Amino acid sequence: SRMRQPSRAKPHESLTPREREILKLIGQGKSNQQIAEELFISVKTVKTHITNLLAKLEVEDRTQAAIYAHRNGLVE
Repeated sequence: SRMRQPSRAKPHESLTPREREILKLIGQGKSNQQIAEELFISVKTVKTHITNLLAKLEVEDRTQAAIYAHRNGLVE
């Protein structure tokens, strides 16, 4: 198993650039369809990225992910 990161590291620091981008769009209230269109990827790919980023952030759903994004200043 991987070593735990120092506690000062935020969960979102482990996100890929694409996951971070999608998290930001979730924080802006965009739907999977809107995210897919904006990033020129399929809805299925969006869902995969969301599944991965929810696990990394240790949140249950996209609403909690959006709250996380706002609390951590990841949304413009």
